[in-house]
Amino acid sequence: MSLYTILIADFFISFISNALPFFGEAYTVYASLTLLSIGISTYQVLLVILITALGASISKNVSYALGYALKKPLRRTSVVRLIAALSNKAPIWVLTIVLAAMPGLPFDDYLYIGAGAAVINPLKLNTYIFIGKLIKSSLEIPIELALFSSLYNVLRPSMGLTTFQVILAVVFTVLAFIIFRIDWVKIYVKLQNRIDVLPRIKNEDF
Repeated sequence: MSLYTILIADFFISFISNALPFFGEAYTVYASLTLLSIGISTYQVLLVILITALGASISKNVSYALGYALKKPLRRTSVVRLIAALSNKAPIWVLTIVLAAMPGLPFDDYLYIGAGAAVINPLKLNTYIFIGKLIKSSLEIPIELALFSSLYNVLRPSMGLTTFQVILAVVFTVLAFIIFRIDWVKIYVKLQNRIDVLPRIKNEDF
């Protein structure tokens, strides 16, 4: 398999897996496997990091579109009202980068769905998502290249990667319903009264 073919495959795997909410955590594993199959050089690793970050970040517009399509019912939830209130403040963009870069846990999908329902500027959102995904790929792929063989040998006897992904997807889908039922506005107001650096939000913001 040529490097060009691998880059195309890595882009589409990153895009497709991240386009499905709560299913996108294995794309760096796939990218690491493809790199292992052709040998590893710094140039190839950097290219794969860039391609996977690009595919993963672009595909998150699907989650944004889902939130936008469901904006009427979701706008009544406190998490969406909180995202809308913070849309022009730094913490929401820092949170976007952190969640996009967070390994193993697809909490960023909750934010993108909520951002779509809150109709946050998609161009600005995409910029910060790409930064987060670039950090994620830059951290995960080198680590996976070093540890993949031993980790795969541990997991393979108990379950396949597909089964593991399906189980995680079910768990995080259930968690999504729980997250959208929590009164995040009330929690944030309590936090802002205790943490002075947090941006102030008022009742009229909602």
